[in-house]
Amino acid sequence: MKDNKPYRQNKVFDNISETEEFNVYTKIDDLPLNETPAYLEEGINGICTGGSALFNVFGNKRRIVSNDLVVIFPFQLAAVTEISDDFSMTFLKVSKNLFMDTISGVCIPTLDFFFYMRKNFSTPLCNEECQRFIHFCHILIYRINLPRNLFRRESIMQLLRVFYWDIYVAYKRNPKAAELVKYTRKEKLLFDFFCLVIEFHTVSRDVAFYAQKMCVSAKHLTMVITDMSGRSAKDWIIEYSILEIKALLRDSDLEIKEVASRTNFQSNSVMTRFFREHTGMTPSEYRERIYVKNEICLLYTSDAADE
Repeated sequence: MKDNKPYRQNKVFDNISETEEFNVYTKIDDLPLNETPAYLEEGINGICTGGSALFNVFGNKRRIVSNDLVVIFPFQLAAVTEISDDFSMTFLKVSKNLFMDTISGVCIPTLDFFFYMRKNFSTPLCNEECQRFIHFCHILIYRINLPRNLFRRESIMQLLRVFYWDIYVAYKRNPKAAELVKYTRKEKLLFDFFCLVIEFHTVSRDVAFYAQKMCVSAKHLTMVITDMSGRSAKDWIIEYSILEIKALLRDSDLEIKEVASRTNFQSNSVMTRFFREHTGMTPSEYRERIYVKNEICLLYTSDAADE
């Protein structure tokens, strides 16, 4: 029988460079959820390394204890309560944009898979499996801290795909998976909408465009999306458009006019007005901020290495 004593990591992940889409954490205060249920802007993948807490995903409650793996996708209505004083986790936070870009390379996202994960978001691991997860985190951190690497996001995505592939395989191998999946018409509409936005947000920012593809009225689509997610359909379309622009702006080799062209804006000025309206800064100002931030991270990493 395998040793199932609580796994204790030897190192704490410190000096990790911040990224907007992904990071590794050990501080519980960094969990993107609290006692009040809310739709997650970021996914959580991690293991409990001590204590216990009660996680709730769409009313499915699980007592998380040492050596439990927790995988909660973005967009889920989640909360955490009854956190013990000694509760600790090592976990990844993955933005919804990075998550969808990653998962699309693993499988065609299906509503059945997402609803299955609502009820099966925790799995007990043995000590060896916990060690592998911590090692996986170290590899990810190495990629995160590569300064100004144009392919940093792509390399992180490839590593995350390995992780999500194992989750997907476990789902496909579960003979009772179909019995665990139940969802309403509104929930299906919400899922289909997100899939379309991910695919077409650089094509159209018009709610009517998506409503037509879903064979519903723009008014009905807006009502359902607002009711199910707490935000309007237009808000979600804008958010994905902004995330796309930001991702392209990180590539310093791309001129602003090329970013505007790739995101289907009529001109630089139109994109600049759109970006400034929703972020409070121009594309050039955002790019400068990213450049300065990367320089600080590089300097910080160099100083840490010298010590």
